[in-house]
Amino acid sequence: MSEPPVSLKGLRGRLLDIPDEKFVEIVHLLEQVGDRPEVRETFDHIRPRLARMRPERRLTLKRVFCDPFEDVLEAARLSDVPVGAIERAVIDPLWRVVEERGDRRHLDPLAEAVRRVPSGDHAGRHTLGCRLWWVAAAAIRAALAGADRDPRAFLRGNEAHIRQARDIAEFLEIGHAITELKNCLPPKPIQSLSDEDLAAIEAAVKETARTDTGKPYYLLLVVASRLRKPADLLAALGDMDFGKARREKPVVFARLSGLVVTSLEDRSLHLEGIDESTLTPSDAVEFARMLVESLDSTCAVMDRVNETAYDRRLQSVRTAVKGMVETTVLAAAPAGIAAAVPDPSRGGAIPGPPDDARQIRAEEHALALRTCESFAGALGLDHRVAQTLESVSRDVETRAERMIAGLRDAEPLSGDDEDNGAELATFYAVRLLELVGGSSRADRLRARAMEALFGRGT
Repeated sequence: MSEPPVSLKGLRGRLLDIPDEKFVEIVHLLEQVGDRPEVRETFDHIRPRLARMRPERRLTLKRVFCDPFEDVLEAARLSDVPVGAIERAVIDPLWRVVEERGDRRHLDPLAEAVRRVPSGDHAGRHTLGCRLWWVAAAAIRAALAGADRDPRAFLRGNEAHIRQARDIAEFLEIGHAITELKNCLPPKPIQSLSDEDLAAIEAAVKETARTDTGKPYYLLLVVASRLRKPADLLAALGDMDFGKARREKPVVFARLSGLVVTSLEDRSLHLEGIDESTLTPSDAVEFARMLVESLDSTCAVMDRVNETAYDRRLQSVRTAVKGMVETTVLAAAPAGIAAAVPDPSRGGAIPGPPDDARQIRAEEHALALRTCESFAGALGLDHRVAQTLESVSRDVETRAERMIAGLRDAEPLSGDDEDNGAELATFYAVRLLELVGGSSRADRLRARAMEALFGRGT
């Protein structure tokens, strides 16, 4: 790797497509290169795949530094739900502040100790963190005090980054409580909060409130970001005892409410920058379903407390999700599903072997279209989804009937491969009709197909 910037830049595009084992191997090699700009840019490029695969990474102090606020970092995947997101761009400059201003009596032994902690040793990592987070918070607080006198002397005077640095210091100062609470809760995304989960959250809130009544807010930000529906936490706050921070509860509820709505807006705005041709119908539907669930949960909470200030913003999110589903799933359905069925261009033509990859994509699209039924009402798409299902079903059926007619009229074939190709193409058509039109409709088509195939002596 004599010219890392050039070679890495050329490699980045291929890192998203290579097999998983090779990808993990290259990730480990990049980690050994060190903390260099071209390596950081490469990791930024492959972060969505890293978030999806979660390979074990070499433990470093900078990664331990991020543990208390990792859940509120800006989304690496479309499906992530950070509330009050912190930009990843602020991590490196803040870590340099910690290295430059942190107490070397603590940092030097920690830098040595981290080399002996395996990446999977969660207890060892937590022990390192409890020592590091205190040092890091003190260093950032000192830098922030200097920024109060001269803002341009810290983080280039970037107000958003300075504000995020203050938040990061808050997270670091309760890093132990955050980690302990995360160990008590289900892995993210948390589908729902049980009574035991709520009890653990309440105990952690009361504990952090003993040292500072402002700290529970940051603890709850982490919890909200780990939930599939962040508004579920808002619904639970009413009955929660905040201990010494009980007077802060209305303020915390108001701040979290605003951030939950902003998070929904940010996620819907991400759709504007996405090349919809690269977003599969399955991904689009899963993302839409998550957003609709969060929208409904948020609206229910706002209705309960009679809060109407967010109505227009929430409606804008709903409109954006509706547009994405219409474009990516519904409008693309005829070409994505029905067109996978061979359509003989002349009478008597026998379809050749079907395209397996195209059939798989068509089936995934059909399943995505069916899934839309579960949330179509929330987006005002009931009629459009039903229309699309019926239209695609008719198209699949028409194409399949023409193919079956060709099988009836053609001379018996002697080549096994051609016969098998015709039989498989027919089976694929029946499968698609079953997905979009239902089993009864597919059974009738299957009977006609079997008659045509057996009639030809196959």
